Amino acid sequence: MTEVYLDHAATTPLRLVAEEAWLKAVSQLREHPGNPAALHKGARGAKRLLEDARESIAHHLGADRAEVIFTSGATEANALAIVGGYRGMRKFGYQTVQVCPTDHPSSWNQATSIEREGGTFQALQVDANGVIDPASISAAAGVVSFSLVCSETGTLQPIREIVAATRQVGIENKANRSALVHTDACQALHTLPVDLHGTDLDLITLSAHKIGGPVGIGALVIKRGTPLQTDRPGGDQEMKHRSGTVDVAGACAFAAALEAACAEREELRKRCETIQNHLWAGIEKLKTTGEIPTNVAKTIQSETVPTIAHLSLPTAHPEAVLLGLDQAGVWASAGSACHAGVTRPSRVLMEMGRSETEALGVLRLSFGPSSTVNDVERFLKALPLALKQATALDKLDARKKNK
Repeated sequence: MTEVYLDHAATTPLRLVAEEAWLKAVSQLREHPGNPAALHKGARGAKRLLEDARESIAHHLGADRAEVIFTSGATEANALAIVGGYRGMRKFGYQTVQVCPTDHPSSWNQATSIEREGGTFQALQVDANGVIDPASISAAAGVVSFSLVCSETGTLQPIREIVAATRQVGIENKANRSALVHTDACQALHTLPVDLHGTDLDLITLSAHKIGGPVGIGALVIKRGTPLQTDRPGGDQEMKHRSGTVDVAGACAFAAALEAACAEREELRKRCETIQNHLWAGIEKLKTTGEIPTNVAKTIQSETVPTIAHLSLPTAHPEAVLLGLDQAGVWASAGSACHAGVTRPSRVLMEMGRSETEALGVLRLSFGPSSTVNDVERFLKALPLALKQATALDKLDARKKNK
């Protein structure tokens, strides 16, 4: 039985064009080896491959070539943007960093580094759907960081309103400059245009494997003049922001994947909208026929991207739902985290003000280039039994509690 992959937000399968670009670059580097930082002919060839990839990525992000630096992925890029931005903005008198509390751990876990260096780490305010309130942006903030699309729920942030509020606060504060605005755009590139200069952003995080590129390479787009102080000194590669020999073949594959993602963006968006509509209609049908409980529903009521669907389930055992789906050949993920065999509520939903019960029984389905309506049909067929198995465990828990 062919498996159904509904976990594209975790990683998207490698695109053929990205694989071909990687193999072509590897072949050239094998025949004419060279480190792009050296000066001989082989090195110049490697440098040409690297800079062509950088130029291509910059083009699709409304940036200049020199504003794109390669990293090992989004985790490193987020850390460099937030901590490096904080260090750079201290010279302007800023000591505070504000981060969206529903963001990826690679962003909100930077609190330790900021506070260790004497700074203040604050959470932006979000509503029950995880949408940022621009009014919560502080005049004391030197860096304002948020994910354009929440990787768990698919919530879309009002990027222009956030940027405008940040710039206005900077004017009101009469500082030498307004705060740096950083967005993690990893979950947005499939269906949304991302434009550095067009949206007046300062920093953008990207990850290749979220759009069908290889794992292990990402990028941080840094607007010219952004005061970023790196914690990665060494060989002064990547405009002295991120030292270390760059993965040239990975950069070529990344560029190829991004070009393909941008080319198919509108088609994919429409197809995923159709897939999501089919999903929600199918959920309602299953509730009407009594095959699943009536309180299976959308978790988010605000605008979301069509590539992520988040469901609330009436169970304290979402891991049992996942295992049941897995047995039926359907691969998805839950927002709750499992540590040492203990399932815990979704931190993201808890930050939105949901109860522990609401934050525990959740399921994320995420779509990508290979997704079809038939994939959703397979999920809908597998869900009733998977959920029944989970609720059986809930009943067993209740019996144990009452003894």
